[in-house]
Amino acid sequence: EDFQQKHINILKDLETDEVFEYQIVGSAEANPAAAKISNESPVGRALMGKKPGAIVDVEVVDGILQYELLQVSR
Repeated sequence: EDFQQKHINILKDLETDEVFEYQIVGSAEANPAAAKISNESPVGRALMGKKPGAIVDVEVVDGILQYELLQVSR
């Protein structure tokens, strides 16, 4: 299934091997402490249209982070 807003997205940080679970929401609902990331954030924008197995580059102040989209679920 393609990335969708409001679905649960499981990402793996390719540098640290940490696995994260996020829900991408509108900017008004965003709450990083509750694992809800804005669709306008660097991670949210990078995930748009991606399918599990995709590698995404996320540009941040300190450089570029790479994540693998492991799973998309409702």
